[in-house]
Amino acid sequence: MDLLDSRQLRAFQELARQESFTAAARSLCLTQSAVSHSIKALERSLDTVLFERLGKTVRLTRAGESLLPHADRILSRMVRAQDELLLLDRPGHGRLRIGATVTISQYVLPSVLRELRESFPSFDISVVTDDSRGLMALLETGDIDVAVALETSFSEKLKMSSLFEDEIQMAISPLHPLASASEIQTRDIAKESFIFYSQASETFRLLEQESLANGIQLKTSLQVGSMAAIKEMAKIGMGIGLLSPWVAEKEIAEGSLVFRPLPWKNLRRKWSIHRDPRHQTQMIEEVFSGICQNVVDTLMLRTGRRLKDQAEPEREVS
Repeated sequence: MDLLDSRQLRAFQELARQESFTAAARSLCLTQSAVSHSIKALERSLDTVLFERLGKTVRLTRAGESLLPHADRILSRMVRAQDELLLLDRPGHGRLRIGATVTISQYVLPSVLRELRESFPSFDISVVTDDSRGLMALLETGDIDVAVALETSFSEKLKMSSLFEDEIQMAISPLHPLASASEIQTRDIAKESFIFYSQASETFRLLEQESLANGIQLKTSLQVGSMAAIKEMAKIGMGIGLLSPWVAEKEIAEGSLVFRPLPWKNLRRKWSIHRDPRHQTQMIEEVFSGICQNVVDTLMLRTGRRLKDQAEPEREVS
């Protein structure tokens, strides 16, 4: 079999996206016949049909669906190789494409990026936000260089640097009866309504797994799109927020939220910096990892102190 032609792959990729020869040709600044010729040549080279022709539109065949992720990966790596070669002639210049979950983007990256910019002022630094599984896929296709995410079953194929561990707890209004309960058991939360981030997230999968293992199904009243929204709703008693204390340092300090552990032990999460093992690590990535560790350590230390201060009045009363 002949080696795949990058121009043919690019035409295939764009036609798969546009589902129209006319639109694909316009996007690629080519004639429609040139795109058609490229697709026919690729199909001939692979000895298979990649598209079903449906009037003026096209649709991928099973063979085309199988080829598309490979084409995306190949073309992405070709672009990366070209960019890296160009940057060799520009000392001090480069790029870092960071992937991060929403929580990391909101509460960790601002401090990290400020320091990173000071150390690498001429680098092009970008951030993509997705859930942990989505970030693993972006690493696999070469669309990002590093990802700060939860460890998942998909992490096993990647190079990981452990960053920190945390625990999902209940964020409760100080007026809620559970806020002052001496002990919380499974039966105490069976009828409570919970506020969570996303049913598609690794965190929700962990919570659902543990609740079912302990004989209950969490009653979810609200699914919202940010940690900030969860905190605000929990403050006014719309339900119990499910999140980790380190995202609520301010609320703990001002006393607007009380954090109590769920009555199960297996709710700890592991966060790591992930890389594709096939990707050669840059110096800026090592510096990024070091800054992330410093920022997280400081955040965890401050939050731990806040939680300790919050619990001390309760100990004095008892």
